[in-house]
Amino acid sequence: MKPNVGMVYPVAAPVSAYVPGTSITYGTGLVVDEARSATLNWERADGHFYGDDVELDSDNGILGYTLDFEPTGLKNSVRAALLGEIKNSDEYEITDDAAPDVGFGYIRVMREEGSNGVVKTTYEGWWFHKLKFSVSNEETRTKERNVEWRTPTLSGSGSGVQLDNTGKMKFAVHQDFETLAAAKTWLNTKANIS
Repeated sequence: MKPNVGMVYPVAAPVSAYVPGTSITYGTGLVVDEARSATLNWERADGHFYGDDVELDSDNGILGYTLDFEPTGLKNSVRAALLGEIKNSDEYEITDDAAPDVGFGYIRVMREEGSNGVVKTTYEGWWFHKLKFSVSNEETRTKERNVEWRTPTLSGSGSGVQLDNTGKMKFAVHQDFETLAAAKTWLNTKANIS
């Protein structure tokens, strides 16, 4: 893996149709806001099979993942799209409905040494096929002498999907690009952003 030096262009799209064994259909996507950070944690199986007092096999396959994403902020319309809030006139109502399933992606800015020994910047696009976001807590404080910037953290819980007839559960896809423009084009296609 190459060193990561930045993160840009977070996007999301609502899942409009998914039948196991076929590709996912996404509704119109959106750019979330500027990115600050994302922490991805893979949840793996921890199965060990023993016989005659020795380990014969093990399973560490991926079961799911969590993704904590910190944007610079959330516009009300974006918050509603990601969390399932309902717009009534100019108000946004929080209900007991589950958040919608969304596809989500971003671009990692990477540094690597090229074949000529010169360090170059590349771009790694990531797309997560299906997850639900939530906001567990929101802190608001008074402004004091030293301003502390407070931003929301979206906690995503992702599951695998069967996108073809191989029977394999798929969670995410990533691809390297030489330019930021190419990475954005790839993500826009994934997130149905025109």
